Amino acid sequence: THTEDMPVSADVYWSAFRNFVKLQLQFEGHENVRLRKGFGLVGSVVSFYYDPTDLSEGQREMKLVENDDSTKTWRVEEATPNDLYKSYEMTIKVEGTTTAKVTISVRFVSAIKDPATRRQDIAYHMVHLLGARIRDILNYVVREKVGGKHRFELEVDCSREKLWGTVGNFSDVSWIREATHTVVKGIYRTIYFTKDRSMEVRLAWADTSDYLFVYEGDNSPDFLHCKYYRGRLQFFAVNPNKVKVTYDSTFLPAKDGPVDEFAKWFVPSIGTRINWLKDAFGGSKPSAQVPTPATGPPAFKKGAYSTVARGIVRGPLEDVWKVFRPFGRDCMEYWKIYDNMEIEDPGNDVVGCIRSFVTSKTKRKIKERLEWRDDDKRVEIYSLLSMEPGPPVAMTNVYTTVTMTEVGEKETEVKFECTFDVSVSFAVSRIQDNQKGAYMACINGLQQLFHSEVGTLEVVVGSASDLARTDGWFNADPYVVLAVNDGKPVSTKVCRATQSPIWDERFSMSVTSRTRNIVFTIMDRDTVGQDDIMGTANVNMDELTSGKEKKMALDVQGGGTLNVRLYLKMHDQPKEPEGEKLITSLAIPFLAPVAQSELDAIRNEFTNLIMSFLGKGQKYELSYMTRLRTHPDVALEEMPAACVPMPTAEMFTPLKAGRLMQRLMEFLGSQAQIMVRLAQVKGIWDPWKANFSGYLPANEKLIEEWQKDEEFCRQYLQGINPMLITVCKDQSQIPAEMLELVGQGKTTQQLMEENRLFIVDYAPMLGVPATPGKFFYAPIVLMYREELSGGKSRLSLLGIQLTRKKGQNEVYTPETAKTQPNKYMFAKMHVVSADNNVHQFLYHLGYTHLAMEPIAVSLHTHLPPDHPIHRLLLPHFKDTIGINYLARHSLVSRIFPITDPMFATSTVGGLVMFLNEWRKYNFMDMSFPEELKRRGFDEAGSDGLKNYFYRDDGFKLWNTYKTYVTGMVNKAYATDAAVAADQALQRFCHMIEGPGQLHGFPKGIRTKQLLIDCLTNIIFNVSAQHSAINFPQYDYYSFIPNRPAQLSIPMPDGPNDMTESAVLEALPPPQFTALQVLLSYMLSMPSQTAITGVEAMKEVYPEVHQQFNKQLLDLSKDIKARNEKLKKEGKVAYTYLDPENVAMSIDI
Repeated sequence: THTEDMPVSADVYWSAFRNFVKLQLQFEGHENVRLRKGFGLVGSVVSFYYDPTDLSEGQREMKLVENDDSTKTWRVEEATPNDLYKSYEMTIKVEGTTTAKVTISVRFVSAIKDPATRRQDIAYHMVHLLGARIRDILNYVVREKVGGKHRFELEVDCSREKLWGTVGNFSDVSWIREATHTVVKGIYRTIYFTKDRSMEVRLAWADTSDYLFVYEGDNSPDFLHCKYYRGRLQFFAVNPNKVKVTYDSTFLPAKDGPVDEFAKWFVPSIGTRINWLKDAFGGSKPSAQVPTPATGPPAFKKGAYSTVARGIVRGPLEDVWKVFRPFGRDCMEYWKIYDNMEIEDPGNDVVGCIRSFVTSKTKRKIKERLEWRDDDKRVEIYSLLSMEPGPPVAMTNVYTTVTMTEVGEKETEVKFECTFDVSVSFAVSRIQDNQKGAYMACINGLQQLFHSEVGTLEVVVGSASDLARTDGWFNADPYVVLAVNDGKPVSTKVCRATQSPIWDERFSMSVTSRTRNIVFTIMDRDTVGQDDIMGTANVNMDELTSGKEKKMALDVQGGGTLNVRLYLKMHDQPKEPEGEKLITSLAIPFLAPVAQSELDAIRNEFTNLIMSFLGKGQKYELSYMTRLRTHPDVALEEMPAACVPMPTAEMFTPLKAGRLMQRLMEFLGSQAQIMVRLAQVKGIWDPWKANFSGYLPANEKLIEEWQKDEEFCRQYLQGINPMLITVCKDQSQIPAEMLELVGQGKTTQQLMEENRLFIVDYAPMLGVPATPGKFFYAPIVLMYREELSGGKSRLSLLGIQLTRKKGQNEVYTPETAKTQPNKYMFAKMHVVSADNNVHQFLYHLGYTHLAMEPIAVSLHTHLPPDHPIHRLLLPHFKDTIGINYLARHSLVSRIFPITDPMFATSTVGGLVMFLNEWRKYNFMDMSFPEELKRRGFDEAGSDGLKNYFYRDDGFKLWNTYKTYVTGMVNKAYATDAAVAADQALQRFCHMIEGPGQLHGFPKGIRTKQLLIDCLTNIIFNVSAQHSAINFPQYDYYSFIPNRPAQLSIPMPDGPNDMTESAVLEALPPPQFTALQVLLSYMLSMPSQTAITGVEAMKEVYPEVHQQFNKQLLDLSKDIKARNEKLKKEGKVAYTYLDPENVAMSIDI
């Protein structure tokens, strides 16, 4: 039990207990809060993860058993026993009137078996947790009920690790202004300052994984002038040498009075102390480190074998060496394949120190010693001390020398050379490959931190007019801050007391290889407190032409107009040696050092293809993708096996190749006079309609309706990706922040009980690495079945949550649209952008194209041409291997994947997403009926959702396929024993499930029913499923705002709305949108081999063929009649599963 007096009234303190779920979000350490049962009242159950266990103990569940307003008593208990506690009960009682007396007590039966660990947990409760929980609640009411809060943000020019090493150390106060020393007793420390002043604070929370440090103090009327104070610091790495600091300050004035008045002088005072971090940490130089003694490098025995890797980092030698030089944790900022890298005690980064780390993939523990470092020559030598578990073969004398050489004013060659001995020579090549992968990961990580200058930009900031007021009726003191990407910002002078300032100042700024936007931020200089943001404006670099000045009147987001002149001058590109032209012209700068090796691999593959074409042909063989040297941590070999090299028989026919070329020429022909059309645009969205001309028709209805919520929801049922909407039957799926949403007067709980609540969770996006200049989220969308008059209904939007941060996350609802319409629209655009990426990489490329290829290979390898299953399946794999071969060398090419600049995830991120989900994939569980069942849908439509045509037409087509396959199997196999005895069939299955890596495919088939289910699943996947998620692409992707593949800015913070122009600027640059339109047009090319043309059984089992053909034509007739009725009602027809439109194979 623990009791404290709180500096607020009992009523104010008790107000925190009104919402059970929101209260859980205030507790430091509670992550991923979900409501499992109830709706926040007594009996409700919430679940969360708790940081001190680092998620290792799994999820905890807490049940609210008492919440009594009359006695101000709140009590919770552990809902179920877990690894920490057999039982657990916490009670909080609030007494008093003007001052709250709060008592917290905890009773538990520990489940921890180790006595020492159990004692530590008891001590943790007594010393820290009880008091921390009371003050977490106090912090909440002071911030949200009293209003004593302020957030500071600043950037400090040092590494995050260095800053955290000081601030995160409770015994170190060197970062606190005027502090001389400290005395620490448990969770308390007394900080001593100059002039004989001191202050006691306590540690509230510290989390190394999140770089989070929270401290608090109270009863300091003479020093902080507060009854209660809390500071919450968190660090975010901007780059290896810059950290963003957020400091959330909570304060309750010592003297009663308006908090706003107190904040006017208190906030600037605290701000001065926080800004001191810049002075304390912003000026570190490599020269300040201990120099290496000039005694020369150590002599060591060079091994018989060596590995060399080198590459160019486009940054000045001194800067690259400065980033690389630290031997410990700082390396993790760019060397992403390692975890937990630390220098062992005493922790000094000097020659002779030892670092230990863990490899991310294999979890191997490695120790290395720094043998030599020469800051003048930029040379480092380190040796391998140990590796646990050890490698399969013994390695000795392992020394790595890293040398950096200046090859240009702003280019540095980084060379790794490792010499080693090994016990058996056959392992050398494998060791060298692994070492090269690790070294190139370092070089490429360094490269991604530096931007090479490709030109200069002269900016003249002229004047502004009609700027928004930030201080009521008073005129502002405006100035402009300019920034190009993450370059150092520059500022204009301050113009006093005017809303129409004239600056007329010129700036010269560096343009790098990754520069995309120039950002103008107009600020209002305040003499007290922080300067206010008056508005922002952006210019996309694609709007500028090198050598030509451009005058622009920019709309300011926030109000007003900014007048600027811009002059872009791109540097002339140096001539390149003939043999390097292809490599150095690539648009991905960090790829150049490894492009030649990838080109060699493709050249060998192409040579084999030509030789097989001229010779006896190529066998159908499975091959595994190899890891990219640019991303050695991505296990591409775990993907479904592919047919490489491509057999000659799989080459496109001249007709097919001609149709593809015709489609391309139609697109190019339609681009004629596009500049004229762009010049004639009037509306803000009209530029995206300029692509539609000639052979490219516009989807006029979609262009008219795309911003409406009704259309947003309709596309989940009838659009390009009907694979994600799920009936919400478990409230634990709903984020805590979305629980209070209401639709048609019903809460989410009531809607769920009425089977009217639906959820879309983009969790696959969570594990995707970020790409500079692109922003994406893993949103959660709630929708509900809105009941209309006349027994009708439709799917309506309830809310969108983009982020999954600790604490509160913002939710965007139709109510948001009333006050922030552009922000609301932008939230929906971020959702459909995530949907675009998940659809293309997971459901389209992954689950159809790649997953089905092993079946095609095994078909040709193990089933003879006269085998009934070979006859059945052969037409369903027409052109599949060929189109996948083309995709591997274009869409996801190892050299220049065209999906890389197009998608938010970039190519590697998309493949990472697919790999993460592929490890959970099961072929039979992903069959059409089972996959819908998992999402809460069935053939009877018990979910009550109308017009879900993918479900309705899909079930009819599935049943038709199953009847067809059943007829064939009954003809070919009299009994289950006949199936089991078919050795060719068993080998067919074994190759697909084993070497083919198609998870969940039967290892063997011994019954007719399993064979029917499996064959039906195959045929549906390669025909109906692929058609449903491929052929709608042009309809939904060609108008870019409807489903952008990427967005270049995140959701803006703050209460103000965005401007439409800001939303427009977030859309992809024109050259990438043209690519999206082209791909959607190419991939929507109608198939010439519809399912109605299948004649596989016509000769062998004619009655089976006739029945199948009749059922397909009857279904086609029914769907056409339904679609005609929809058109007459002014609705959108769903044509993609009409058998006459369903391709018999994945042929595009």
